[in-house]
Amino acid sequence: MNLAIAGTGGIVATCLEALTFLDSINLTAICARPKSEPKAHKLAAKYKIAQVYTDYNSMLQNNDIDFIYIGIVNSMHFEYAKLALLAGKNVICEKPVASHIEEFNELMAIAEKNHLFFFEAITLLYSPNYDFIRRHLTSIGRLRMVQSNYFQYSSRYDNFLQGIVMPAFDPALSGGCLYDLNVYNLHFVIGLLGKPLNMKYYANIAANGIDTSGAAILTYDDTIAVCSAAKDAEGISGVILEGEKGYIHLNSEPNICRNVILKTADNIENFDGEQYPNRMVDEFAAFADIYERNDFSACLRLLKHSQTVMHTLTALRADAGIKFASDGK
Repeated sequence: MNLAIAGTGGIVATCLEALTFLDSINLTAICARPKSEPKAHKLAAKYKIAQVYTDYNSMLQNNDIDFIYIGIVNSMHFEYAKLALLAGKNVICEKPVASHIEEFNELMAIAEKNHLFFFEAITLLYSPNYDFIRRHLTSIGRLRMVQSNYFQYSSRYDNFLQGIVMPAFDPALSGGCLYDLNVYNLHFVIGLLGKPLNMKYYANIAANGIDTSGAAILTYDDTIAVCSAAKDAEGISGVILEGEKGYIHLNSEPNICRNVILKTADNIENFDGEQYPNRMVDEFAAFADIYERNDFSACLRLLKHSQTVMHTLTALRADAGIKFASDGK
């Protein structure tokens, strides 16, 4: 598959490094804003990308491109994904795909109508360790509690306290802790348990209306899940799934998904099936495989999962009174 890149930020650098492990994906082009063109040329030289664009629409006219990977600021995901889909390109978009559920539903409808592949880039869903957890969840009996934590003190938080608002803390750009970090906790839990029956978001809200940390409570028939994340505090990240006959402990950030312990009455098993140093390799390998097999049913299953997460994100944000510039559009 021939892939073009939109963006030059940190996540793009991680993506390009991941793609060096995969022969099934050819890097065709990269697009940057005019002020970031020098950075795009450096990335193109390093990763042997043939073409550099500063006009996104021009790149979309390149008939050699099969897929667009979107790794830009959250608030632009919807517009860039929509333009790509309408241009007949398949799309891989960084999380979260959209700012609210109405945007997501519009993109999903365009992709389905035009028979295009549309993926949300959520690394943990494709991790062999997450697959191990899913396959062994019944080993711990009836699941009663889930504690999923992702704490990462932001390098931009000190500036934020001084009144310098970067995209990660800007409600106009769909920032905040829920959409940046807690989204991984939600994907983790919903990927195992499905749509919650009820939900509540308790957030620390800054003066500009953005959440800098918070805890989402999701309830199911037999299970309560607490999804906590912080960009304004340090902490221990990981996931504990507590059942009547044992527990499963993920001893890493949910998005990295490394080092699993399965504890039952008769056994303790340590498992780590990850073979790549870059957390994004498995997901891109999965995308390439689904595309190669022309497996739209697999793509639709993943989209429906992302749709449930986006519905949950939208509801949790509304519950906490967090407003984005895109709301109501």
